[in-house]
Amino acid sequence: MKSNVIKYLINSSWFLTGMVLTLGFILLHLELISYGISFFIFFPFFLGFAVGTLDKNGRIWSSLIVGVIAFLGTLLTLGLEGLFCVLMAFPLFGVSVLVGHFVRSKLIKKSKPDQQIKISFIPLLGLILMDNVEQHLAPKPQLEEIESSVVLPYDAVEVFHMVKQMDTLNADKPIALKIGLPTPYKCVLYGDTVGSLRVCKFQNGEIIAKIKAYKPGESLEMEVIDYTLTGREWFHFEEASYDFERNGDSTKITRKSSYSSVLRPRFYWKPLEIWGIEQEHRFVLMSLYKNLKEANE
Repeated sequence: MKSNVIKYLINSSWFLTGMVLTLGFILLHLELISYGISFFIFFPFFLGFAVGTLDKNGRIWSSLIVGVIAFLGTLLTLGLEGLFCVLMAFPLFGVSVLVGHFVRSKLIKKSKPDQQIKISFIPLLGLILMDNVEQHLAPKPQLEEIESSVVLPYDAVEVFHMVKQMDTLNADKPIALKIGLPTPYKCVLYGDTVGSLRVCKFQNGEIIAKIKAYKPGESLEMEVIDYTLTGREWFHFEEASYDFERNGDSTKITRKSSYSSVLRPRFYWKPLEIWGIEQEHRFVLMSLYKNLKEANE
């Protein structure tokens, strides 16, 4: 009975897909490969190409999709990746898998049964080889800066003191936060001088920053010194700041965040990163407005 189950799994395209993806993910988290084009494009392409040769029932498309979904579902269930990261990676990963299978269908006939295990390791070998080449050719991560502003009908000094320490962040969540982007619920300031720490707390981690500039009503600048959220292996916040510009009885507050990311290809990941950070900025600024409004009622 047990041998029949093992034989069935080995002969199942969806199981081989999930197994190969899991092994690739292990290599990634052991830092034996990078979060680059090799992992997000070539690896799933080779996977679709290789597993496609095992198709014996004409349902390889569904088998590949089931295998990818089962793998990503396992990451979520075990808390190895966040929902937002999985949803953002799925289109790139899924398309690459299907393109690999399409290319296989045009070039190579199906394999013999005794070749299945050998063929299933092609994606891993391709991943390791391509990643070695990529790491030598890829440029260093660049520093990116995102800026968001809002005008609030309150004095600049009042806005400054409200934002320096936010006991509650509970504005309506933008779509990115609703689908799993980490959401801060509290920011605590440990001192009112340069060198003090400001800690923003999340359900699954925190961001710890050191104050670089502390000028009430003018600016609050911070250097991020620790980041314990999901994604810290590939994403690094560098600095964050708030600038306050008096505008009559109102204040224009500008939130800036700088970061670096090793995710590639950049044409795919950079717009998603910018969008996610802008969504987080919006949530913080709207929470600030809500807190000011409640304090002045």
